[in-house]
Amino acid sequence: MPRARVVHVMLLLFVALGACRATHNITAILADHRDLAEFGRQLTATGLADDIDGRNTITVLAVDDAHMAQLRARGLPREALRHVLSLHVLVDYYDDAKLHRLPGGSAVVSTLFQASGDAPGSEGMVKIAVRRGGRVAFVPQDVDDARANVFYVKSVHEAPYNISVLQVSAVITSPAAEAPSSATESKPNSTDASSKHGPPNAGAHAAPSPVGQGSSSDDGADEGKKSGDGGDGGKKNGASVGAAPRGLPFALAFLMAASVILVVNW
Repeated sequence: MPRARVVHVMLLLFVALGACRATHNITAILADHRDLAEFGRQLTATGLADDIDGRNTITVLAVDDAHMAQLRARGLPREALRHVLSLHVLVDYYDDAKLHRLPGGSAVVSTLFQASGDAPGSEGMVKIAVRRGGRVAFVPQDVDDARANVFYVKSVHEAPYNISVLQVSAVITSPAAEAPSSATESKPNSTDASSKHGPPNAGAHAAPSPVGQGSSSDDGADEGKKSGDGGDGGKKNGASVGAAPRGLPFALAFLMAASVILVVNW
């Protein structure tokens, strides 16, 4: 087979590989902006940074350190904090130019809060609206437009149509995002579990658990899984935040197999 054909096939394979993988790093992008350092740290702490880097088309609405300090002072549980921050991640590309040419002056966009399956109904959607004087506002679906006080400030980073980072004037939040996780509410504590599974002396003659009294290895595994995945909100109804990117290895394998077949036939 001519060497030129082999080279051509290999080039196609490398191009396909590059197209299948997101090339941005939100942590590195935010590291260049000191006033957004706390926002970047919380994206990493809640696991959202990995979700952002795993998507090929994304818009991040960054908040400065002063407003992040106000959010941290409220002492929200980790899962609620993750939900609030996920409202700042739009699963579509918007840059400065696109914000100012919205059809009809508004658009409703899905966020990672919605895409994860954690948001009830459409409450994980955010409305982008151009106000009087050209100011662009961001309003969660379950918040009254009249109370909207989060506005576009400036563009921080644009890489069409891969990732855009836009600074906003305050934290975007909603009652649905701050609500306690339903899974956390429904999970019984160790005392409730022991009372439901038998009388207090039911395990008196059993061998002691290596994990510790009042807990089980299954519970420990569940907790480990939650801490690693950023809470049980990562998957619901068969959907996950990183569902699209995780399917890419199969597509890549298919492309490689097709290339091998072409090489053999030639």
